[in-house]
Amino acid sequence: MGYELHISRAAEYYHSEEHPIALEEWLSYAENNPSLRVGGWLGRDEDRQPVYEHTCRDGTLVSLTWFEGAIEIKGQFGGDAYREFGSITEDLRANLQGDDGERYTSSGVLPPTR
Repeated sequence: MGYELHISRAAEYYHSEEHPIALEEWLSYAENNPSLRVGGWLGRDEDRQPVYEHTCRDGTLVSLTWFEGAIEIKGQFGGDAYREFGSITEDLRANLQGDDGERYTSSGVLPPTR
């Protein structure tokens, strides 16, 4: 799946700045999560932040970055999004949502609410 996913505390991921996952919270969580590793950096000097990599169950590699209060997941994978990222989502007390507004849950994919 070549599609962006978003871990956000907002009802819609594009409103993440209203109910943010703080950058410091994300960095602390990611550094202590054994399934994530630093794969590169965004930005320069004191404003730079790590890009984390996650190897999916099917062997593909995706990146996770913090952006405006949400975690952006980018890459191509063919697995179940909730199975891959549900524990991260739950740990951060957030939602897992696709670009089209669908929500990925332990019960399956829920359609957009808009």
